[in-house]
Amino acid sequence: MNAPAPKSVLESAKAVVLDPNTIDVFGRIGFYFPDKAAAFGKLMAIDGQRTPIMVSAQPEGSEFPWRLHVGLHRTMGARIEGFGIHALAVEGTPAELEQLEASENLHRRTPPPIERAKFTAATVRAAQERIAREHGDLSQQELAIKARWARVKHGEEDLEAALNAEADDTHATMAHVYGWEESVGDALGISRRTIHRDLALYRLVVEPFPRLAEPLSQHPVVGENASQLKKIAEVKDEAARRRVIEALLENPESKVEDALVAAEVAQRGPDATPAPQQKFVNQILGGWSRLSIGQKRRFLPSFVEQLTPDMKAQLRELLDEEQG
Repeated sequence: MNAPAPKSVLESAKAVVLDPNTIDVFGRIGFYFPDKAAAFGKLMAIDGQRTPIMVSAQPEGSEFPWRLHVGLHRTMGARIEGFGIHALAVEGTPAELEQLEASENLHRRTPPPIERAKFTAATVRAAQERIAREHGDLSQQELAIKARWARVKHGEEDLEAALNAEADDTHATMAHVYGWEESVGDALGISRRTIHRDLALYRLVVEPFPRLAEPLSQHPVVGENASQLKKIAEVKDEAARRRVIEALLENPESKVEDALVAAEVAQRGPDATPAPQQKFVNQILGGWSRLSIGQKRRFLPSFVEQLTPDMKAQLRELLDEEQG
């Protein structure tokens, strides 16, 4: 017979929603990084709060009704954004509550790649805004970044060169804001190498396909596999990259290698069987080629009705590029 689970302060925990300004955050064990808190606030404002913080009730008459034990940056992020924060109110001895704070750093969850890429991008954005408040206008930086990625999209600038340039700029920005040495940035998971990796995923998968990024992060095979996601980002053509992601979402058991073939980005081996959907694609293309111009025009309204909003947006982009 298994031994009973050890007693935990979570046994009597109660879920509450608190004003973050009523929570005492002083005298805690961990370090505080303002831009990290701002990034958490931005992410929670967009995606909601996924993990509650942990607090305990203070004695009556205390300046703050609640004492924070887990979730400093989420709490401060909620303060910055001005919304309530979900919390678990726990009870325990002073030693048990102090151990709860210490264990936060030992058992911190490693975010999956797409979530981490979004967090890194939000952290960078917060750092840029902070520098802009102190030294100048952020809009010029934004325009330069947009222009760089527009050149990449139209094949006017090398993808890897753009990533290297942005990683260098970003690392310099973060080092300036935090004032850290390379070794400290590396310990925090924000070295130049990790920034390059996260920004590549953000710029090439998350930012261009916001409606697809979340479902992709939940893909059973690819969603939390950094090496598989890297193969998606390595597809240089944006339209082809979208087709690869859509092929993955259509088949939860597929790998990127399968999706590359299904999206006609890579060739299947000579002995491989055709993708199941290929015969339907061939039928559609064959039937379309047999229609007259007038028949094709009459069919267009029915064709548009079959498209999802995301597909319509993609079609507009393709038509704009064709006309441009």
